[in-house]
Amino acid sequence: MKSALLKRSNRLEPKSSQRIWELDFLRGVCVLLMVFDHFMYDIADLFNKAWIATGKESVIQIVYLAQEYINSSLLRSTTQHIVVWIFALLCGISCSFSRSNLKRGVQACIIAGIITIVSYYMGAAIKFGILHMFAFSILLWWLIDTVCCHKKMITAGVCMFVGIMIITMNEGFMATYQENMQAFATDNKLYFIGNFMIGARGFYSGDYYPIFPTTGYMMIGAALGVLIYPKKKSLLPYLGKYDWYKPFAFWGKIAIWVYALHQVVVVVLLAIISFIFITPGNFVVI
Repeated sequence: MKSALLKRSNRLEPKSSQRIWELDFLRGVCVLLMVFDHFMYDIADLFNKAWIATGKESVIQIVYLAQEYINSSLLRSTTQHIVVWIFALLCGISCSFSRSNLKRGVQACIIAGIITIVSYYMGAAIKFGILHMFAFSILLWWLIDTVCCHKKMITAGVCMFVGIMIITMNEGFMATYQENMQAFATDNKLYFIGNFMIGARGFYSGDYYPIFPTTGYMMIGAALGVLIYPKKKSLLPYLGKYDWYKPFAFWGKIAIWVYALHQVVVVVLLAIISFIFITPGNFVVI
């Protein structure tokens, strides 16, 4: 009888490997917002001329709606920054759960490298996009954790300090150089910073998220992961007990693959829609 009760108790207790639902949920929401953003951007930038040329009022309205969204500082710019900050914080929090951040960082580097190569041949090279930035941040966390001898609280303290310093530096002297990009053309010591951290004059990347300040948010997230989730268990278990979050959490679990592949899928989907319904016989992008 006692053995049966123990077995039942063990079944009711959450497993140590159980994922934290609220993190997957938030990550999934961010990923879906990113896909929607690129969906609207592709309509406004890639398909706009061909779709407007059809003269179809409903199609033209869709294009104008997409253009209004892309040009809206509130709907796009502000929301985009907030989503990236949340995504960076979540990436940092996840570092405290991973068994091997070195492996995660290397995997992210490889996928980021493939994205760079493919995007280069597509004519819009992504030299340092969001995945590149996350790869750098994850490896930075691994380096800090290794130097701190894997002592969680020390690692958290160093990450918090580094994160605040990166954000503060971005608001301080980095902002000064952003106002005068010509400085990077003459100052060899700062050119690397300009190229890959805040964007120097003449530098272009199809998708660009500089180390300053984005990595700072990731470092702060890494510190919060240790402080908020010391037991690696959900803080809101009862809110998620009916599994309502799973449609969003699914996308959160495969976020890295969605990021790597979604733009190709979105363009192909829009091209097929255009070929069948809007510009019959013309894929537009081919």
